[in-house]
Amino acid sequence: MAKRPEAIALENWLFARLNPRGKGRVSAYGATEVTLSTDASANKLGKGRKKAGYQGRVDFISIDTQRTVRAYEIKVSIQDFRTQAMKSWVGHYNYLVTTDELADKYRDEILAALPDGIGWLTPTQTVRRPKRHALQIDETWLVWLMMRRNAMVVRDSRLQD
Repeated sequence: MAKRPEAIALENWLFARLNPRGKGRVSAYGATEVTLSTDASANKLGKGRKKAGYQGRVDFISIDTQRTVRAYEIKVSIQDFRTQAMKSWVGHYNYLVTTDELADKYRDEILAALPDGIGWLTPTQTVRRPKRHALQIDETWLVWLMMRRNAMVVRDSRLQD
C-alpha cells in the first residue's frame, strides 16, 4: 500500500525538525519505517510473517548526540489511530504525530486513548509533552537498524534513477 501524502509530509516535517537550517551542525539522526528486532534474522520477514525477536516497526525514530532516542508513531486518520496495530513506544521519549486537522477534530478521543507518558505533536503544536522512559531496545543495535534502513532507502532511490 502506498504511503499517504499526509504521512510523507509529517515525515518530512520530523526530518526538518531534527536539524533546522542555519544551526550549522548535525545534532540528531533519523530514519523512517525502522523494523525493530532483537537480531538480524527478524529483519528478513516474509509477507505477513513475524519471526522471533520482531518488536514491530516504528514510523520514525531519531537519536541525538546526547544518545537520547525519540520514537514517533505517525497517524493521518482516525481509523489509522484506532487500529489495533502494534505501536512501537521504544524510545526514551515517545510521540504520536498527527495532522493539525486530526488533532482539532478528535483531540478528546485521542487524549483518552493515548498511553500515559506518550507525547503528541502536530506541525504547529505540542498537544502533550512526553515523559522519559527507559529505552526498550539496545542503543548500539538501534543505530545499526537505523543505518540499515537508511542504506535500503538510498539503494532503492538509486535504483529508481
